[in-house]
Amino acid sequence: MRKNKVNGKNLQQLSADTGIELPNMTLLSLLKFGGQTLLAEAIKAEISDHLGRGFYQHYESKSKLKGYRQGTRKTNIDTPLGPISYDRPRVNGSNFESQFHVPYMKRPQEFASQICDMYINGVSTRKIKRTLKSVTGDKVKLSKSTVSRISKKLIVEFKEWKKRDLSNINVSYLFFDAIRVGMRLGGSTKDAVMIAYAILDDGSFAVLSIDISHSESNKSWGRFASDLKSRGLKDPILCISDGNAGLINSIGSNFSTSLRQRCVKHKMENILDVIPKENHLELRKALNSIFYGATSLEQAKLFIKEFRKQYAKKFPSAMAIFETDLEQCLTYYIFPRNHWLKIRTSNKLERLNLEIRRRFNVIGRHPSEESCLALIYHVSTNYSFPQQRVQVNELVKKLWLKIRTDKTEMIEQLELDLFAA
Repeated sequence: MRKNKVNGKNLQQLSADTGIELPNMTLLSLLKFGGQTLLAEAIKAEISDHLGRGFYQHYESKSKLKGYRQGTRKTNIDTPLGPISYDRPRVNGSNFESQFHVPYMKRPQEFASQICDMYINGVSTRKIKRTLKSVTGDKVKLSKSTVSRISKKLIVEFKEWKKRDLSNINVSYLFFDAIRVGMRLGGSTKDAVMIAYAILDDGSFAVLSIDISHSESNKSWGRFASDLKSRGLKDPILCISDGNAGLINSIGSNFSTSLRQRCVKHKMENILDVIPKENHLELRKALNSIFYGATSLEQAKLFIKEFRKQYAKKFPSAMAIFETDLEQCLTYYIFPRNHWLKIRTSNKLERLNLEIRRRFNVIGRHPSEESCLALIYHVSTNYSFPQQRVQVNELVKKLWLKIRTDKTEMIEQLELDLFAA
């Protein structure tokens, strides 16, 4: 059989040169390597494979006849590289369908995904159009409505993700936080977007839920946590949060068998907020020794005793904040030491919040709650969670099991030790 050529090369050679497997070649892949001629020649090669014979070859038996070539037809097709016109080969007496010629496809899926990725990562509609024109030329057709239609797929994905079953997910550490964003066009207030992410029992990270509320009240956080439970989420070993009363209450109500860790970064900020700025450096150093510098709970208790001695009379308001919920700030000392950096703060969510704010600085207020939450979902899942893990081995698993079993006794002893200190 005569080999079919595409600009001097057969399709198998083209596949080898470009690294694209022949069955997986797409319209966009072909257009990148030859435009109209390549598209026509690729379809000719498809026809030869379908009919089982090359040009000017005859069948050995008429019983094997699958159809006849019937010349070409001038065909127009709209592609990401602009509209093109080519001579499309035709077949008569056969049900042949080309995988390359899709007459009603305006934008291939891989092209739409590229636009979505740029949109998620903070590229404005105008910049997307400018970038694509630099690659595809002035004939590219990309209006704001086109980007908008493509980006609606983000909402569909978010809706499916928001309803997914969580019963098969085993969470060890569960983090909660909220970010204020200006959402609706024409509005002036900001809403609270609540986010939950987890470190799973294999050490990997995962975003679990995103929702919206007008405030961080008991009711709002209660609804958020209840949704996680209703979708089957089992109690984690530890929940990490800031000092918001509504959030703390919702954790206690919905994750009753979990320990709680109060974010030490937020705790320090609350303490420093009530003292003169000229004393910030001094107190920050003392607080760092307790929450970051101690190598054990015993050493942390010694630093606490010294802190009380130094500042109880000098800064009584700060000391009152320090003492409130103090035992919950030290829960992380019970856990594996190589996990302390990850679980004593909600810094991971704080950095994610910065990324979300950066994205919203590009687009300003969003047209709807739905599109806003969908965008935040995709920003969060595109964030660095998949690349990070905490170490989990058999020793860690045994310690986690012991903590679950002896939770009450451990916390009671911690409270007694702090009181004695």
